[in-house]
Amino acid sequence: MTIRIQQIDLDYLGLPGAIAAWAIEGPDGWVLVESGPESCWSTLQSGLRSLSVAPADLKGVLLTHIHLDHAGGAWRLAQLGVPIHVHERGARHLVNPEKLLASAQRIYGDDMDRLWGSLEACPEHLVHPVSDGDRIQVAGLDFLAVETPGHACHHHAWSLEGSDPATIFTGDAAAMLIPDSHWISIPMPPPEMDLEAWDASLDRLEGGHWSRLCLTHGGMVENSDISIHLRNLRKGLHEQVAFIGELREKHPDLESQRPIYRSWLLESALEAGISESIFNQFVSVGLLNMNLSGVSRYLNLASDPR
Repeated sequence: MTIRIQQIDLDYLGLPGAIAAWAIEGPDGWVLVESGPESCWSTLQSGLRSLSVAPADLKGVLLTHIHLDHAGGAWRLAQLGVPIHVHERGARHLVNPEKLLASAQRIYGDDMDRLWGSLEACPEHLVHPVSDGDRIQVAGLDFLAVETPGHACHHHAWSLEGSDPATIFTGDAAAMLIPDSHWISIPMPPPEMDLEAWDASLDRLEGGHWSRLCLTHGGMVENSDISIHLRNLRKGLHEQVAFIGELREKHPDLESQRPIYRSWLLESALEAGISESIFNQFVSVGLLNMNLSGVSRYLNLASDPR
């Protein structure tokens, strides 16, 4: 059946296309995929109001994973009584966010509030752990949880069953697109970046029946573009892991790695028609550091898996 799906651009840090939530209208109301960060709470509310939806009237929120850009604002909705559906490995961190908050504060320091906002606990009775293959009925719609690790071990894509076109919300499993382009930015964070797991997730996405991918970062990928996107993502993953592996052999510290890695990515972006100013907006120092650290940790574990 044809289902109304509306992208809500959260205008993160004033960047259109950087982070989105997806609102889906079912027979019994509206459901949201992703909350976005708490720093975008007012923008999310405005986006819902434009659909004549009060946040408290949402029938549920489906999170792809608990990273702050996807789930940092979930507590706002939970405290309004909205049920939250999330991977079983991530659920406890929404109920008791102390470790998640401490980790974020350690990484972002004084910039935490500007980037992500505040983080509070979700009421436990409203947080519903989900396993691979579980079916969730929300707002009269049927969603299938598709386990897609690689970016994070607690990652689900959400397949909207019975939709036409067949739609899946991919979180970070299908990476990120720079707006109005086909250039893929791949987020590879520590401690859970895992190339083999991500390869398996791409196998699942390629082997599925979907004709529309809804990305949290970058909009939609549809029809024949899906196979091209996933193939390019897989190629990019392997190339980046290999490049960073060689880079760290010659330059052991992150500070010396970062400008070389940035220049290599920029060359690829320029070839794809991305201007350097747009590249700088979407490929931050934080993203570069995250990827270098995530891949380095993955390679260390791969060489010594004890």
